[in-house]
Amino acid sequence: MAKDSAARYKDLPLKMVGGTHFGRYSKISNEQTFNMIISDGFNVPFAGYQMKIPIDQNGEGRAIASSTLQNKMFAVINSSFYSINSSLGAQQGIGMLATSAVDNCFISENNARTILVSDTEFLYTYNTTTNVLAQIPGIKSVIKNPGYITFQNGRFIVPDLSTNLWYISNLNGTPVGGVNPVTFQATSQFQGALQTKPDTCQACVRFPGKGNLLLVMGNIVTEQWQDVGAQLFPYQRTAYSNIDYGCLNPASIDQNEDIVCWVAGNEKSGSFIAYSDGGSIKRISNDGIDFKLANLTDPTNVYGYLFRQDGHLIYAAVWPGDNLSYAYDFNTSEFVTLSSEKMGAYIAKDVVYFNGKYYFVSIIDGNIYEMGSNLYTYDYGNGNVAEIPRIRIPPPIRLPDQSRFITGYMGFTIEQGQFSYDYRDTRSLLSDEIGDPITTQGDQPYLVPIGGNNYSSNGARQYIGNGYNFRTNVPRVDLALSKDGAVNFGSNVSINMRPEGKRQNRLMWWRLGGSNDLTPQFRFWGLDRFVMTDGIAGIYQ
Repeated sequence: MAKDSAARYKDLPLKMVGGTHFGRYSKISNEQTFNMIISDGFNVPFAGYQMKIPIDQNGEGRAIASSTLQNKMFAVINSSFYSINSSLGAQQGIGMLATSAVDNCFISENNARTILVSDTEFLYTYNTTTNVLAQIPGIKSVIKNPGYITFQNGRFIVPDLSTNLWYISNLNGTPVGGVNPVTFQATSQFQGALQTKPDTCQACVRFPGKGNLLLVMGNIVTEQWQDVGAQLFPYQRTAYSNIDYGCLNPASIDQNEDIVCWVAGNEKSGSFIAYSDGGSIKRISNDGIDFKLANLTDPTNVYGYLFRQDGHLIYAAVWPGDNLSYAYDFNTSEFVTLSSEKMGAYIAKDVVYFNGKYYFVSIIDGNIYEMGSNLYTYDYGNGNVAEIPRIRIPPPIRLPDQSRFITGYMGFTIEQGQFSYDYRDTRSLLSDEIGDPITTQGDQPYLVPIGGNNYSSNGARQYIGNGYNFRTNVPRVDLALSKDGAVNFGSNVSINMRPEGKRQNRLMWWRLGGSNDLTPQFRFWGLDRFVMTDGIAGIYQ
């Protein structure tokens, strides 16, 4: 671009900071953010993870819970129950569940340090005094299919997935010979019922921050109950309100601070992501995501969990059968798309906070992983490290009259020069249609990697997601353009990131051609962090 022609250009905003706001159809918008969240006006990395406790490479995680009383984690991998101490040693051989990894599993604890486990077929107790996992005798004669477990005011609370009934246990057990048994009885003193609609009970959820409030959830309705301390049965249903939606899968329910979040639905509505503050229900999924959820092959095959990343309260929902994952940030009210390194479903199934860090069991193996914002890769152990796909697709660039324009340049501010890496590379010049080299703003040629795998910050192997064409030798950013309503994207134009100490703060692409509906797609390749903010696109007519 000649300097004397710069005045012809008009700068339009390039929205690099944002979440996932795609429309029902790509022509509306294909705006999406993969594996990044918003912080102080910048997009920053979503949490990476690393394998921390190897248990069963060929297994599958079912549930994980942490105990403040015992300073331990408890996990179910396949049919095995594990107790994990503060040094992250997994104690094996505690006991086996009767069901396989295809069934949901839930874990809770009472004040007597008894762990209760539900596998939707039986209830099991584990006590550190005896170090034995055992089925509660005769439980099938009371609760045919026990589901999601919660603990409130000294009692375990368990729904029967096959009926509209839910049950409370005895108060923290009755000490007998140093053991605190947990019992349930099919009597009015220990039994409640979901009453508002004909439904089956799916979960009973202690509401955080609301004292004695209990949500009793079915497939299509949710009731609010209060522990009023009555002598016969302590709970009383709120008569003046209910939530007219239930949950598609109790494994999608989680609670934190003063909200409960889950994947909801009822007999007149498709699935959507919702939360409650104890009163009404609030829908948080947008039009594009609701449309996507309405077309899932199996919307009930879903897991969900709440956690905090650097102060941001985040709810993640994963549909493994449909290779789909979204995270909602309550701090910014923004969705982002999560993925594995191969653009499949995010692998975390159930997350807990333990000794200052987050840990999860996964949908792909029977190992336990640590996750955190200081982890910039997916590390599966044994040198098997995957590059996280970080992608930003800004909203389309259009003029109000839909007239054609020329995009002379496009760029944004980004952090560079923070990390040391091997800059050796085999590269080729990128040329325009008449053979002249395409140059950067500083009249330097674009250099495009064409092979090699010399990027070696930790000597690890790298994975590349489906649909992307070459390994990265150095951190880089790829730009691909769509000029047909985000249906097809052209070839990538790449810019390598600056090495350590060279902190130029923006990337610019030039001579991007004509269009009347332009959607850029940026992909960020590398094993370290990427931090970027909004930019500009210069156009003229």
